[in-house]
Amino acid sequence: MSEEQRQDQEQPSLIKRLHNNPNAQRVLFILALIYIISPFDLIPGDLFTLGPGMLDDLAVLIAEVAQFMVYMKNKKASFEKKVQDAAINQNQNMNDKEENK
Repeated sequence: MSEEQRQDQEQPSLIKRLHNNPNAQRVLFILALIYIISPFDLIPGDLFTLGPGMLDDLAVLIAEVAQFMVYMKNKKASFEKKVQDAAINQNQNMNDKEENK
């Protein structure tokens, strides 16, 4: 395996980096809100009626909620790993202190 292939495997893709970047999440959320609120739609429709004109807004809303759920799941997993690593380090430090006595 070449060095480039190893580096490609080690580096997360752009999509994964965006999933884990809180600033990118904020920007995507704001853009989704702007699209939902704006009068310009991919599928035109009346503002106050439910119908085909609301489908694109609904799709954007569902996509953003799904994106947020994936982000929070990754954030929770990262936090749990940090807590677990901190507990392991604390136990190792306590064992080292007991051995030095």
